[in-house]
Amino acid sequence: MTDSETESSNPAAGLRSRGMHDIGPDEMRRFRRVESRFLEATAAAGYQEIRTPTVEPLHLFTSAGALSPQLLDRVYSFLDWDGWSGERMVLRPDSTLPAVRWFESRADASEGEPARLSYVQPVYRFDAGDGDRELWQCGVELFGLAAPEGDVELLGLARELLSALGLGALRFELAHAGLLRAALAATGLDAAGQIEALDRVIEGGEEAVAELAAASPEAASGLRLLLEIRGGGEGYLDNVEAALPEAAQPIAELRAAVRTLEAAGVACDLAPAAGGSFEYYTGLTFRAFTGGEACLVGGRYDGMAEAIGGRAAPASGFAADLLRLAALAPEAAS
Repeated sequence: MTDSETESSNPAAGLRSRGMHDIGPDEMRRFRRVESRFLEATAAAGYQEIRTPTVEPLHLFTSAGALSPQLLDRVYSFLDWDGWSGERMVLRPDSTLPAVRWFESRADASEGEPARLSYVQPVYRFDAGDGDRELWQCGVELFGLAAPEGDVELLGLARELLSALGLGALRFELAHAGLLRAALAATGLDAAGQIEALDRVIEGGEEAVAELAAASPEAASGLRLLLEIRGGGEGYLDNVEAALPEAAQPIAELRAAVRTLEAAGVACDLAPAAGGSFEYYTGLTFRAFTGGEACLVGGRYDGMAEAIGGRAAPASGFAADLLRLAALAPEAAS
């Protein structure tokens, strides 16, 4: 009988908090195997492991604008009373901002050498349904290495990690925040209007494009190209560049990513309008799939350190649900 079968037949399982997990012996063995492979692969690439506090001040996330309104509604928050006043605190909803804070707190953070960090730790996000509220994230953050070099390094590391876990039929989906922003810039909206429009396009798709196109017909073709066409290879990028010549830099960064994956024999698709759940991506974003199942996400978030009061530094990273990887990885490989 598996851990989950034993659990489902035991009334005591109902005493566990909704959305939280016990990890039984069998699942824990798989967890440790994947964790070990992850730490070995990242250490071999020069990444050093850190761990950040479970409890963080809410303003760490709100001051940087790092959480979408949807995710902000899902944080576990409470008041930490100190004397007559209290500070709003949260259970860590994501690992990237705490890693940025840690990087900026170092005395040698401005020396110019890239900093490579890895972590394995849980994050907590409220879910009103039956979804998980505790997620074990394993991920890396790379500070001080700009695009496209940093993007290429992360894509290569992600591919090596997934291959080391025995995950086959790998495919990467690539996007770039700069492409959609370039299209929105042609609408003539001010900065605040562009941010609002970007959210609408990501969430509303064709309906939002139709509304924006009515206000700015000259931007319609570029917006529709980004939303409707999914392709692969540099030929598709040529088409995008013809429609959006002002997006030369994002397209150059996407070309570097495509060449990296194709050189390794890994399939990749381009979906330039694909957006993440965070507001902070500024460059390349990517998702990795194995056999059609999403298993890893990442992207570039230049400017995040500066947003929390630190020094400007290029930054990027990726993360995966460790328990999800453990379930997908073949037992022999994991």
